[in-house]
Amino acid sequence: MKINKRLEDVFAHAVALTQSGRLKSTIYCRGRVIYILNQDHTVFLKFRLRKNEAEFSEPVSFNANDYDSNEVEVKGGEICFIQEGAGFTRVKSCRTPDLTPADVHKQWRGFELAEENKVHLHKEVLSLLDPALSHVEFSSKNGKLRIVQRNIYSGSTIKISRKEAGGLGLTVYDEIDDFKAIGVRTDDLFALFSFVDALHLFFPGGGFMWADALGKTNMTAIISKCRYDELGGTSGRKVKKKRRRQ
Repeated sequence: MKINKRLEDVFAHAVALTQSGRLKSTIYCRGRVIYILNQDHTVFLKFRLRKNEAEFSEPVSFNANDYDSNEVEVKGGEICFIQEGAGFTRVKSCRTPDLTPADVHKQWRGFELAEENKVHLHKEVLSLLDPALSHVEFSSKNGKLRIVQRNIYSGSTIKISRKEAGGLGLTVYDEIDDFKAIGVRTDDLFALFSFVDALHLFFPGGGFMWADALGKTNMTAIISKCRYDELGGTSGRKVKKKRRRQ
């Protein structure tokens, strides 16, 4: 089986994020659906293949860092990456993770992705954020989006708000009610924009928020929220926690 260019790009981004330490993850393939789950279980991605793209004949999973060729062979749930050169054939067999594609698919179906508090974000917003700060806060007051980063050591604060005529260089409008500050890991937010240029973010309440990609990439993401304590610290919530689908 040969991995198509679009899916190869997704896998390459997952490898780069793993090697940079920003998002160490595992990849799960199931028919026309690809899931990527990070090691800390704070980011859960779903990609859907198009009808004209070859699907995986049987479920398979592997660590993102093992991917190194678009020519693959799947047997008994295990994947091999194949390369040829200098008159030789190189076959790389990979160990499967503890979770199976069926486990991950069941976890995904446990989330109720309500389209509440929709916010449009373009990757240009990343240039206004400090990647060295660990968390980003989202909140809304009087129906207006606010994005905040805090340096708990120096006491400095970065505040970003939508311009009246359209935000951050784009004429867009958010559809949000007021909600209190919600924290997400900066690395997790940056990782999402490695795959796409623009997102709709939704803040439905509970322990997670989610995102839908805009453009050609068919991606949906679930992102764990971080709960702020009285000392300004955070504690993450794993997205693998199930929520009942209505």
